[in-house]
Amino acid sequence: MNLYKALKDGSGDHRPLRKLEVVAPAALAQLASSYPALPSDYSVFLETVGSGEIGQAAFMLYDGLLTAEQIYDKQTAAGLAGVLLFGDDMQGYCVGFDSGKGWAVVEVDPLNGQAHEVAGGFETYLRELLSSL
Repeated sequence: MNLYKALKDGSGDHRPLRKLEVVAPAALAQLASSYPALPSDYSVFLETVGSGEIGQAAFMLYDGLLTAEQIYDKQTAAGLAGVLLFGDDMQGYCVGFDSGKGWAVVEVDPLNGQAHEVAGGFETYLRELLSSL
């Protein structure tokens, strides 16, 4: 996870992460307690780099996980059972983990409320996000 340390320090072309703030240890402990199978690359990122706005209004990484019920109406949320959201693109697309499918990273389409896999894991998703900025 030295990659994350380098990202936080701003080495290379990863300045889009300069606004992130590390997540408090108590919040991280609560996440670990609530979701024991939570991917470690995600929790390590929150601990060493942080959460907040990535880029110029390109992506908001939450300081924890939200359930679909916390964002969507009941009908949409019912179709997203097991999806835990960690961020959004500030334009309507939310991104998170599908805990029922090996914690794959999924994106929720705001038009139809359907989740589709976009990456096998958080680090892969993050690399793809940063390369698009």
